Amino acid sequence: MRILLLPFIWLGRVLHWLRVGVLNLLTLAVLAFIAIGLIAKSPHHVAVPSKAALVLAPNGPLLYVRSQSWEQRLFDDLNQRKPSGVLVRHMVEAIDRAATDPRIHLLELNLSDFGGGSITQLDTVARALQRFRASGKPIYAYAPAYTQGSYLLAAQANHIYMPSLGMALIGGFTADHLYFKGLLDKLGVTVYAFRKGKYKSAVEPLTRTDMSAAAQTENEAWLSEWWKTYVDTVAKGRKLPAAHISAYADNLSQLITASGGNGAELALKQGLITHIGNERSFKRAIAAKLQQPVRKLHSIDLDRYLAATQRTSSAKDIIAVVPIDGALMPGSQDNPGTVAATLTVDQIDRLVHDKNVKAVVLQVNSPGGSVDAAEAIREAVLRLRKAGKPVVVSMGTLGASGAYWLSTAADRIYAHPTTLAADIGVFALFPNYAGTLAKLGIGYSGVATTPSAGALSPYAPLTPTTRKAMQAVVDHLYGRFVKLVAHARHLSLAQAGKVAQGRAWSGVDARRLGLVDGLGGMREALAETVKLAKLKTGAYRVDYLPEPRGSHPFALARHVAMLSLREALLPAGLDTPPVSEGLAQMRLLLDHAQPYGLFAYLPVAPRIR
Repeated sequence: MRILLLPFIWLGRVLHWLRVGVLNLLTLAVLAFIAIGLIAKSPHHVAVPSKAALVLAPNGPLLYVRSQSWEQRLFDDLNQRKPSGVLVRHMVEAIDRAATDPRIHLLELNLSDFGGGSITQLDTVARALQRFRASGKPIYAYAPAYTQGSYLLAAQANHIYMPSLGMALIGGFTADHLYFKGLLDKLGVTVYAFRKGKYKSAVEPLTRTDMSAAAQTENEAWLSEWWKTYVDTVAKGRKLPAAHISAYADNLSQLITASGGNGAELALKQGLITHIGNERSFKRAIAAKLQQPVRKLHSIDLDRYLAATQRTSSAKDIIAVVPIDGALMPGSQDNPGTVAATLTVDQIDRLVHDKNVKAVVLQVNSPGGSVDAAEAIREAVLRLRKAGKPVVVSMGTLGASGAYWLSTAADRIYAHPTTLAADIGVFALFPNYAGTLAKLGIGYSGVATTPSAGALSPYAPLTPTTRKAMQAVVDHLYGRFVKLVAHARHLSLAQAGKVAQGRAWSGVDARRLGLVDGLGGMREALAETVKLAKLKTGAYRVDYLPEPRGSHPFALARHVAMLSLREALLPAGLDTPPVSEGLAQMRLLLDHAQPYGLFAYLPVAPRIR
């Protein structure tokens, strides 16, 4: 019998060693691939040339946190593919350093590939540009055409170039959404929505065909603050009356018609640009200013300049900056655009036990999300404070709903004047497909041990008893939210209830109402953190922590697969705002609405392009 089995035994051994050999070769290939990438990215000494231009040519949108994994960045580097997006803090750091660097004589701002940003991000960079210009060094700006986002930055320049076929498109801001109720009715889908808060409008795209009057009132309030900031910032950069900028936006169509469609001449006459000229003219002007040949200009780009001027510190004391960037979701699935609560809690808890970390700043840019996720992170923040480590929140574009829930645990909260903050409200969604099944001729029936069994089935309508119970849960969580705010902000329950109601407030209004402690960005938040932690100047360093990621071995493959699936399923014609953004938000809510989802969330996509 053994003789008969020998061929199979030998075949098994051959296959075993063949499999081991192939796996070893694959492992070596991966290690070699990584080593090549690390060598290619190893730091080299970068010198800043004298009498040079700092070149800022952002590729893609402004970001608070880069969500790419190290694996993805490595693949991008090896493929010589520049990652999309630039960090706001990198832009600000480079501009501020260059303002006092005697080797930098001017700033070249090329916005040809700029992808915009929120008003908060844009204003933060614009303020840095204003400081640079105040130092006496000129700024030269160029773009083939200016969108609202790119022009806010360009307006801070001394010299603004645009080609003869360009245009400065400044038309004001809108808050709009897609409303899906009509489609859902045709499909037979009923979305049960339970909410608490007069202005809690996150459910409306699934339950209405248009914007409610309450949502209009709320949106108009913060839009006016955004527009005021935009107009004032542009007016300050161009040294023009704010009314002149507003009039340009109000009458843009008539002005273009009157100019015979010549947008470049219109922008020049209106004082929005200083020169009509292409990119070659732009470069020649810079060369003339530096008194250097165009092809031998002394210049250095953002990444190289930051590397060349990197300030190292041997200080042991650390202020850790924790990113809270994206919608809050429970669990450890680190999907793009979301904050996985379990991973973030683990990251914060490690800081509790790190003796070198003396204080923490939460860099919050989130519309909120799951109530459970917000509460888990809030409790982790309280553990930091119990360990004697001050916590300060620095809100970016959004610090709303669930993000404000977790922020109540901090010692201090800072917001930019244009931040959308608070939005103190709760809602639950429950999609029901009984009507869809009926349209398809599919029946649904069964037996249960108790009346409550199967009460939350998506295939049968919710009973009045179940709907009443769901509303009671939402009311309870709303009450908990209001109590948290009242206790943290030293308000009475009546005061907290009055400013709640699911209303998002601008940073200016949030400060006036006592919902935040101060107005400002990361600079102001860090300064307050230093005071609270009683740290001495030069005796600490600031560590910006990366977004926490899961340890699943196929995490990168999952992200790539999800991106490919999105591109395959979403037609090119729909992959544009606001359609893709509206679909993404509704998908996020519906994905987490079963068996029921409890949310503190503000569905806003505030990028200005």
